[in-house]
This record gives sequence, C-alpha cells and structure tokens, in this order.
Amino acid sequence: MSKVYFGKFDSRRPHQIQEKYYAAGAKESTWYGGIEPGDFVFVVTNANVIALWKVREYGHKVNPINPSDTGVVFFEEIKRFPHPVPVVQFIKSPYFNLDLNLLNKINKATPGHGFFPIETTSAFPMENWDQLSFASVRRYYVTLSSQLPSVAENDIMVVIDNLVTSRIVGILEWKNGQSQPYASLQKLYEDKNSVNERYTLLQLLEFAEEEAPNKRNYLKSVLNELEKQGYFVVDNPIRLYDNVLVGRRKTPISKPNMEVGTEGKTPITHTVESSDIEDAPELFEQYRAYAELLDFNPNLILYGPPGTGKTFATKNIIEAFEYTFRKRYIPFVQVEREERVRFITFHQSYSYEEFIEGIRPQLEEDMKQDEAGGEIRYRVEPGVLKKMVEDASAQIIKAESESSGISGAEFIHSGSRVWKVSLGRRNSDHIYNQCKAGKQIAVDFLDHIDLTDKSYDEIYSLLENERDDGAQKPTMDANTLDTLINQMERGDIVFVYDGPRTIRDIGVITGDYAYRKGHVAPHVRPVAWLKEFTDPADIYDMNGGVSLTLKTIYELPRIQMSDVQKLIGISNDINKTVKTQQHQQKPYYLIIDEINRGNISKIFGELITLIEKDKRQTVSTILPYSKKPFSLPRNLYIIGTMNTSDRSIAMLDTALRRRFVFAEMEPDYAVIEQNTAKVGSVELASLLRSLNEKISEKLDRDHRIGHAYLMDVLTIDDLFKSWYYKILPLIAEYFYNDVAAIQSVVGTKFFEKSGSMRFLSTQPSDKDTVSDFEKALLTLYKGIED
Repeated sequence: MSKVYFGKFDSRRPHQIQEKYYAAGAKESTWYGGIEPGDFVFVVTNANVIALWKVREYGHKVNPINPSDTGVVFFEEIKRFPHPVPVVQFIKSPYFNLDLNLLNKINKATPGHGFFPIETTSAFPMENWDQLSFASVRRYYVTLSSQLPSVAENDIMVVIDNLVTSRIVGILEWKNGQSQPYASLQKLYEDKNSVNERYTLLQLLEFAEEEAPNKRNYLKSVLNELEKQGYFVVDNPIRLYDNVLVGRRKTPISKPNMEVGTEGKTPITHTVESSDIEDAPELFEQYRAYAELLDFNPNLILYGPPGTGKTFATKNIIEAFEYTFRKRYIPFVQVEREERVRFITFHQSYSYEEFIEGIRPQLEEDMKQDEAGGEIRYRVEPGVLKKMVEDASAQIIKAESESSGISGAEFIHSGSRVWKVSLGRRNSDHIYNQCKAGKQIAVDFLDHIDLTDKSYDEIYSLLENERDDGAQKPTMDANTLDTLINQMERGDIVFVYDGPRTIRDIGVITGDYAYRKGHVAPHVRPVAWLKEFTDPADIYDMNGGVSLTLKTIYELPRIQMSDVQKLIGISNDINKTVKTQQHQQKPYYLIIDEINRGNISKIFGELITLIEKDKRQTVSTILPYSKKPFSLPRNLYIIGTMNTSDRSIAMLDTALRRRFVFAEMEPDYAVIEQNTAKVGSVELASLLRSLNEKISEKLDRDHRIGHAYLMDVLTIDDLFKSWYYKILPLIAEYFYNDVAAIQSVVGTKFFEKSGSMRFLSTQPSDKDTVSDFEKALLTLYKGIED
C-alpha cells in the first residue's frame, strides 16, 4: 500500500522542483527516508506546501547538486496547489494524525534527512485528489477540565486540571459528538516527558523566566486566557508542542566542542542542550543568502523599517554563516559563550576613542598616588573594534599554527598575554640551548628547591634567607619566579630576549610549572615554539619605542596579538587563509546596531579604508594615539543595522556605502502567518499588510511597520496592547499633529477628532460574537464591519 510523506526541498535549488527530482545519491541514502515508487510526497519549500507528487522511480541524472554521483529519485506531479499552503495550516488539517514528524521535523533542521512519513486519517482522500483541500482545519485548545470550549468535529484539547496545580491530565479529540483520548499526541507527550518530568504549566513558566523569554511569553498568555475564559485558542500547534508539550529542555550537559581536525587534542568543553541540533530552527535556508553575502563582503548592513527583525536576524545570519562555512550547526549562544560576538549601538556621542582607541586616565592606583601628592597617569586604551581585532588575531595565530602542525597552539586564546623572557646569562647559551631542545622556558634561582604551590611571599622569604644580610632585597627575582609559577597561564605568548630591541624566538606556554631536579635551570614551563628566527626580530616599534630590559620575565602590555600575528609570519595569501579557515579558524562578529545614528567619519576615522575585504591583513595604518601599525584580520565580520524611518539610507556617509553591502529587510507577512495567523477574528498578516499599503501611499515605504510588532501576539489582549501601545503611537509619530492623515491609515474608530485615542472594548456584547475592537480592525483590511 502506498505511503504518504512530506519532502523538504531547498528553494535555492529550484531546478529540482521544476524538473521533479531529488538528488541524494544511491537509493539507500538516509536523505530519501525510505520512499518507494508509488508513494506520495507533499513538497515543502520555504515553510509552505506547494504540490503533491508521486514517486516514479529511482534512476540517474547528471545534476549540479551531486556532480560525482548521478543517483536521484524521479517524481510525477499529482496536484499543484494554486496558493502555497503554510506548514502551520497543513499540519492542522484533519487529514493527518499529529506526530513528531509533523510537529518537529517539518519545521526544524534535519541534517541528512529529506523525507518523513505522515500518518493519515480516514478523512484523507487517497487517490481522490480533486477532493484534496486544506481550507478546513481542526482547532486546538488548551483548556481547563471544568470549562471546555465549544468544539467541533476533529478539534483537539490539551486538558489542564485547574489553575492551582496547572497539570496536563489528558489530550482529547472531539469525535462523533464526544471527546475521546487522542492517542498519537498523548503518546508523543509521554515519550518526550518521563513520568517525573511532566511539569505543570506553572513549573514550566518558572523554568522559562530567565532562560527562555519566548516560552515565558507563550506560557503567560496561556495562563492568562485560562484564568480569563477557561481556555486558550492555539493557532500554531508547533508552538504548542515546543512550549507546552515538549516540557522543559533536558538538563544542560557538557559536551566536547571538537572542531574538524582536532582529534586527539584537548577539547574545549562547554555546556549545551542535548537537543541543540534537533531543536535548531530551519532558518538556514532563509538566512543562507545573507550568510553568503557576508562571505562575499565581510561588511554587511541590514536596513529596513522598524520591527522588521534586523537585530534578531543578525543572530540567525551568524548561525547560518557558521553552518554554511563550518559545516556544523553552532547555536548563537555558543558563539556568545566563546566571546566571538560583540553588540554595540552607535549614537550621536559615540566616538573614535570608544570604537578604536583613546587615551584614558588610570583610575585606581594613580588616583591613590594623586591623593598622596603624585600625578595621575594616562595610557592608551583599546576600543571595542581594536579588542575584537586582537581576539580575532589570536584565533588566526592558533589556526595557522595548528594547520602547520605545531602542537600546543590550541591553547592560544583571546586573553593570551605576552611576556618577555631571558634564557640564561649574558654571553652564555647553555640555558638557552637546554630550553630550545626541551621545549621549555626556565629560571635558575633557588635551583635546589621545588617551588610548586609556593606563593610570592614564600618565594621572597626563601630568596631572602639564602642571601647575606647586607645583600640587595630579592624583589626582582621573587617577581620573576612568582610570574613563572603563578601568573603565566597556558596559551600565553613568550618572546625570548636577544637584545634591547630584538627577540630570538616566540613560543606559547603549553603546561603548568614543573621542577626538574638536577637541571641547571630547574624551574620550567613547557612551551611550543611558534617561530624561531634566523635573524633576531626587531620589536622596538611594536613595543611603543620602549627598549627591552634585562629583567628575566615581565609582561609586554604594548605587544598585541595582531603584532604576534605579523611576527610569526601569518600568510596574507587568500588561498592559504581559506585552507586555514577550513582547518580551525573561527570567525568573529561585531554587530553595530543603529549604525546610521553615529558620525561615521568621526567614529571610523582612517579605519574606513582598512575594513575593505581586499585590504584585510594586507594594508595597515598608524594609529594616532599608540603610534602603532594597525590592520584588520580576515576573520572579523562587521554587521550593521539601520532603521530607515529614522534616517534615510541615502544620507549615509558615502565612504561607508562603498565599503558595505546592503540588504533590505521588509515586513514579512509569511512569518506572521506561520507564527500566529489569526487572533480572534483578526487575520494579523492581512491587518499589517493593509496598514503598510496605506503608509506607503501616504508617506513612503521606509516608514512601514515590521512584523515584529505582532510576533508576540497570541490573544486579543496581546493584540490590544500591541495596537494601542506600540503601533498607534508609532503611526501618530509618523503623522505628527495631522489627525486626518492618521485616520486615513487606521480609520476613524481609534482617534477622536482632537487627536486623543479612543479605546475600544475587547469583549463582545451579548448580541455579537465579535468585539468592537476586532470589528474596527477588520474594517481596516476588509472595508466592511463584520
């Protein structure tokens, strides 16, 4: 007997849909999901069902998807839907029994799988395709057991015992005039939640308060409606599944975050949800174009009217970029955890000094000196961009070193410090040669004592006791040993001293302090040598024109990771950079919100040239404060957002426009339809579309209203708040003091002639089933009162 599936087709490969085939290699591929000739497939693309196909046969076809494997499956079209059916409407059809595939797989990322079976009901018109229609849908409710709503045939109810305990006590279907257990959804609920993890709505809300704002808002709306009228109308079963039925996310567990090519090395451990990949939204297809644009030009600006989700989109673009170019799903929260992304907001007072670098007073120790009669000192402090450059440069050093086979480079991180180290005495290379051969740095003071776990004070006392009473205080030597033992960390960089201006080698610390008894210099830290110079390298200018001293170990705070990158000879060759990126290199992201509100010429200064893609790592400039050369790494990406209603894109700095690519984000009515298509009697997408058409006609398209204003709307009360306290004030601002213009957009029901708001009731009268508030909104896009 023929089976029914849905199949997910990539909109970026329209030829598969046009030519009715799917390319995934041999028949045994997991991508096919076991489909056989004669089976039926609903074609899903861009979260819409567009057609019903029948599997014709497996065969071969030369195709651009798998050029080396011609294996494909061919289909024939049974029915093309005149209007795409949103996935949310599709799964509400009484044709199907709800299961994990319909509630999760149809709307989530499913790497390695393209087709999923659907369990049909007796209502499904198998072979009678003329009768196939998705106009009729079953309704879903969350309801109190004591106050069931008015239901119709096939409607589904998730039953809550009461508001005090708020526990799910059953999932019912209305069938043949009575309620009965709805087995498929009840089984899914029980499978997803063990007996001791079937949390109440109140418990789920408590869990969601801090970590899951979307779930929190959903649960609050459910509880409010249960208290108000005894039931909550579910417009989107997927959101019901995600927020209520799937329960609380599993307890976070530690998983190794192993990158490609790091087998056998110490992994970076982080905390992730066990269901991260399962719950990854299938947004890659939607945002992949932006990710590819970011790869084309590392400077991207998203522009559009307010509420189009520009800032929200940056997170999804980053996830899509990571997935597209690193070949694995990495949630945005992990990118944040790895400190590879930074959010800033430009404003009229934002300055070059905040963005790149500036001179600032040392406020702690020097203020104390000033109170004692000393002077306040000033120093050059890096700004946001410069700090990110250093972090990204550290990642490049790490990736380049690892791709060159240098063991230990994996310890390099964004917080790595740079130290100057002298190995041995003047005119003697004995200790130096010992360290080079043993891959270590070493100190020979107190050579007869193991200093493991010794503090600075203990080291100082040991040195003091070893020396004559009249000898010089051992402060410098104590500092040296304390630095080696207690302050240096894995991943720190060491410069081996050669002379007042030059260094001999560069290494990275790979382990903790150890005492090697019997060695000339027994106090050691293991290192991996990143660079061994044939001729000593001059770092005088990099060090701010300051000569190196004879002190054995001290920090070089003026030396930055970008300087280290230049010294060890990181290649500027693009092909080698790409190879390195594929090996280990991670991208860094600077997100600049409201980029058009800042004075671009003032903030970027001479850096406006360096952000260009072909000038990354190849062209540098001398910064005015630190007097040091500065360039931008290839793995730093800048994403800006701008609100077109605030300031036209045409007014942006011309130099900025030449160096960024611009992507417009418009109000997305499909997102609303997929999220919450209808609240009460009001079709949210139709309402917003009507408003924007009028605003565009009266004003311009830059002042349209984005879909975000209606994304959290689940109930009439939610719509009331969003309408009166977000949308109407925005429109009133657009047409300030012009009441006639405002009324031409939102009608005469919401504003008095004086310009004061008129608040309409959300409660229907005894004679009506629709409230005055809903009627007024219906008028805006239907033209008549219902």
